[in-house]
Amino acid sequence: MAQNLMLCQFCETSNEPKYKCVNCDLILCEGCKIKIHTKIKKTEVHQVLDLKEFSNLGASETIRHLDLKDIHCSIHNAEQCIIYCEDCKVLLCAVCLLESHQTHTLAKIAEVYHKKVKELQELENKIHQELPFHADLEKELKQTKSVENDQYNEIKQRILKKESELKENITKQRENLITELDKLWKPREDKISKQLTDTAEKCDTLARKKAQIEETFQSHNATAIFTASGKLDNDLPTRPVNTISEQKLLFSETRNLENTKEVFGSVLIGPECKITGSFTLDTEDDVYRIQTLENKTNILCLYKKSTIKSFELKDSKCITTSIANNAEVDIIDWTKTQDNKSFFAVVESSEIKCLSTFTSDSKIETFMSISPLFAIGIHATSKNILIGFKEDGPAFPLQQESRRGILVYDYNCRHMRTYEYDTNNQRLFTLPDYITTNINKDICVIDHTNITWEGRVVVLGKYGNLKWTYKGHPSINSKKLFIPMDLVTTSKGSILVADRDSNAVHMLSKEGCLLTSLNENHGIKRPLCLIIDQDGQLQIGCSGTKIGLSKILTVGMSC
Repeated sequence: MAQNLMLCQFCETSNEPKYKCVNCDLILCEGCKIKIHTKIKKTEVHQVLDLKEFSNLGASETIRHLDLKDIHCSIHNAEQCIIYCEDCKVLLCAVCLLESHQTHTLAKIAEVYHKKVKELQELENKIHQELPFHADLEKELKQTKSVENDQYNEIKQRILKKESELKENITKQRENLITELDKLWKPREDKISKQLTDTAEKCDTLARKKAQIEETFQSHNATAIFTASGKLDNDLPTRPVNTISEQKLLFSETRNLENTKEVFGSVLIGPECKITGSFTLDTEDDVYRIQTLENKTNILCLYKKSTIKSFELKDSKCITTSIANNAEVDIIDWTKTQDNKSFFAVVESSEIKCLSTFTSDSKIETFMSISPLFAIGIHATSKNILIGFKEDGPAFPLQQESRRGILVYDYNCRHMRTYEYDTNNQRLFTLPDYITTNINKDICVIDHTNITWEGRVVVLGKYGNLKWTYKGHPSINSKKLFIPMDLVTTSKGSILVADRDSNAVHMLSKEGCLLTSLNENHGIKRPLCLIIDQDGQLQIGCSGTKIGLSKILTVGMSC
């Protein structure tokens, strides 16, 4: 059996202590409690408890209650507190009471004590009820913090990784662009330097000969003439066959900030354009649309005319021949398919018309309908047909319920998708008239914005995201509004836009930057339509108000 090592703190011999005097704070055995402790003066009022019960709450309460009679004043240390001041919320001794608390509301210490014990017990009960909730919440918050901290660290690492990838991508793009710039400039630089060196040498040779001749003429000796004539070589340096003219290098900055694959843009040589021919129509009607077929047959239609004509450009004349007539249609736009068919959008109609053959008795037939919408523009790609549409009713002003956009169909007349709103649910178009596509599969659209036919070029990415818009350029449209009437794209991705009232054709990069323009100085007047023929030559249909003013211009281009 284990030995009890606790001794009585009075006799220090008995190892069977059973009691504790709360007042003396001593452990007592049975003998000391009876024979010694009770005989000491003033101990008769001491509280002696059995050790078995001392640890329970009742014992603590008893000890505290005894302590009420022996609380010393915090100001007058030798005095015991006798009363409680309700106004000042402090315990008072007799001295404190006489000095400053006689008129205050006073209460017995024991009463205040029991009241506060009750308040603390009530508070403890409330804490007991609330503690589990807050303990659980603490646990839950720790778990939430841990999970979200992991998420934070993961996302932060992904951001840092993306930053690294973007930096790498930007660096790679920068290096590629510099390489492209070097490819454009270095051979050119070498060519110019070589011709410059050769020209400088020839210039020095000619200057020396000139100086020798001048020196001879200054001599008073006639024999100097004979001597100089025999020494000087009469052969002069040859002129270069092709002198180098100035060439413009351009940096076309991207305007599509959402696409990190095209952060910078592109470098290119400024396009060279030269009018190669001007051909007059023997009609006062405007050349409204032009097409060129695979067999190099050129066809056109006139403004507000249903007759389709083939034409030949010869001896400054545009010679036309009727190949199809349908008095019931008024063509507003057309496109050519890869199998040499032509599709037409006609005025105030839901129907897409088709012309399959090109003879004098050819008939325009109905291919499909987009009812209840009206077709106002059309363009055919290798896989799809893009149709600009509006609702039935006036074009302007645009109403909240108006429908304006582009429908995409396949050649089996199945609707594939619609481009009407952007990712922020904002309208993409006001009146999308004329449509084409570019080498990077961008969708380029002329969008007229008001009743004056002022407009803009809207370019969508492959999947319909808005990339950029073009509203004309101050160098061209400072006095005239930008009134775009047609657009085409080149094999290199340049976008050409006919601007009717400014008598100009804007030449844009595929990023939407103005590269150059054709204007009145090139013979451009009121351009309505554009096409690039099978030889890569641009044809521009210019309108006229009387016979002899309607023309088709041909332009050789390097863009």
